[in-house]
Amino acid sequence: MGGHPLEKFRCLRCVHCCFFRVVEEAPVVFPWEKRLLEELAEREGVELSFDPLEVYADSSARCAVALYRWVIRGFCPFYRIAGSRCTIHELKPLACRMYPLVVNVETGEIAVSTKCDWIERRLTGLKAVDGRVETVLKLFPEEGRAAVEAFILYRELVRALHELGLKRVEGRAACKELLDADDYVARYA
Repeated sequence: MGGHPLEKFRCLRCVHCCFFRVVEEAPVVFPWEKRLLEELAEREGVELSFDPLEVYADSSARCAVALYRWVIRGFCPFYRIAGSRCTIHELKPLACRMYPLVVNVETGEIAVSTKCDWIERRLTGLKAVDGRVETVLKLFPEEGRAAVEAFILYRELVRALHELGLKRVEGRAACKELLDADDYVARYA
């Protein structure tokens, strides 16, 4: 079923990466990606919604958001069904660029989404492939680079927040002020 298990990934334009049944499946984005998406949405006349996903607080209850959940229900507002294309393909966030890879930025673990038709067609062969980074990068060269970039950026951002004395908090209820993490670092470093 499908090709050789070490065949490089090729997007089949199956729409599964751009359609979200539940919010938890939607992309996780960095603050600078959120701002770019908001600019692009304004130009295209679409509305976007984001929820702070990972929040850090300082001793004054000033909070920095390191990651946002891009709240999408249904198709991504930048996806055009006619033509099966992304209108922001060259500018899309790392979470979209790495798909069908899904990275846990906290642990560095990389998983493969089984929603992707290419993956589903090769699942048996892929189960036989080891989980080494070299193999993942061979199968998913562009997506793997995006996953590694996301992991490195996340680690650098969290390190900068920790160096400034911020601690991770659950939710944002205790926050007097909410800033994007990169803005916080630029302001208070």
